[in-house]
Amino acid sequence: MNPRLSITFIFGALLALATTLSISEPSYARGTTFYCGRSGGQYFTFARTEDGRIYRVMGWTSTDFPTPYNPKNRCYEVSSRFQRNYDNGTLRKIASGIVNRQPVICSGSDANTICNSRNLLFTLKTGANRKAVANRLFNRNALAAGKILTQNGDPDDIMFDFDIYFQQLTSE
Repeated sequence: MNPRLSITFIFGALLALATTLSISEPSYARGTTFYCGRSGGQYFTFARTEDGRIYRVMGWTSTDFPTPYNPKNRCYEVSSRFQRNYDNGTLRKIASGIVNRQPVICSGSDANTICNSRNLLFTLKTGANRKAVANRLFNRNALAAGKILTQNGDPDDIMFDFDIYFQQLTSE
């Protein structure tokens, strides 16, 4: 067989494989930016996709925390954590857990996600029902599609697929 023909065939096969893999990525896979913004007097963590669409990822209303942790400051801080985890490839699963004896919501890359200080998205009030808080902050319809699951046999702990959740959000 002609070596030049073999190289052309291999290159063509690799190009076809790369095209197939890029088509199967979630719609927000490249160039998504998470940021804090305001709508209707309320703060939200938004996501802007590469095609310019804007999605409300979650809302911020809780005044349970003392200053400086008001909804505005929490929104800005958590939106930057969404971005960091997205950039690190660890915004695939959203889970709940305990970090420093506080209930938290975190993100991870798979179903074995364990919350820690590196993947922390936000801290909840001591004694908070993590599942109830997730249902209040995240879009309920999209959560249903993301199949919010009880984790570790604890009815307060949750885990859901962020890719599926995100795909169910409606753009602004």
